[in-house]
Amino acid sequence: MKVYNDDSFSALFDDAEISERRRAHLNLHNSYAEKVQRLFIALTQGSYVEPHYHELDHQWEMFVVIHGEVKVALYDDDGKVKQKLTAGDGQSIKAIEINPRDIHSVECISEKALLLEIKEGPFDPEKAKVMVSR
Repeated sequence: MKVYNDDSFSALFDDAEISERRRAHLNLHNSYAEKVQRLFIALTQGSYVEPHYHELDHQWEMFVVIHGEVKVALYDDDGKVKQKLTAGDGQSIKAIEINPRDIHSVECISEKALLLEIKEGPFDPEKAKVMVSR
């Protein structure tokens, strides 16, 4: 059994604070070959995942906001925002599932946020995401 507690997340937020990207990951899976990829992502205010999409049919992903608030934007093929969603504390949205090829970005809008990300494996870092310009 694995247990994740406030101490685990405190250390993760410490790592996020000193990261250039203002976020840090804690993989819960043992390898990228596993069928289910799960990870905690600690974000600090200003962390922004640029618009991107996942091109393979199995590359859906789900974010469950455990703490804080994030803004998720969905874009059309021309790079224009077609929808903005705020998820997390004080919001009716607590989880968002992104379909393969949905162009999206994620931004931490609270002081810090903790997400649980779940996605289908295996995970290939070479095909993790396709960046798009806005």
